[in-house]
Amino acid sequence: MNNAWAKDAKGNIVIFPLVGYETMIVENRALALRLPFMIQGDQQSSPSGNVQLIISNASDARQFAEDILAAVEKIEQAQA
Repeated sequence: MNNAWAKDAKGNIVIFPLVGYETMIVENRALALRLPFMIQGDQQSSPSGNVQLIISNASDARQFAEDILAAVEKIEQAQA
């Protein structure tokens, strides 16, 4: 596991529930992602966390999509 993951005092990875996502094409060259998430005390309808990212070219965006699909396949296989 990559040591760059944020961890709490007990060494557990800090995670937040993702409550949606938005995509935007920027200048026909890049993919922008908006990932709203909830932190403790938030209501489902009003998450207070938000990350906005950009993937600067189509090749990297495709690799990101492929990595997500590969992870989904592993989850599905584990649950089968």
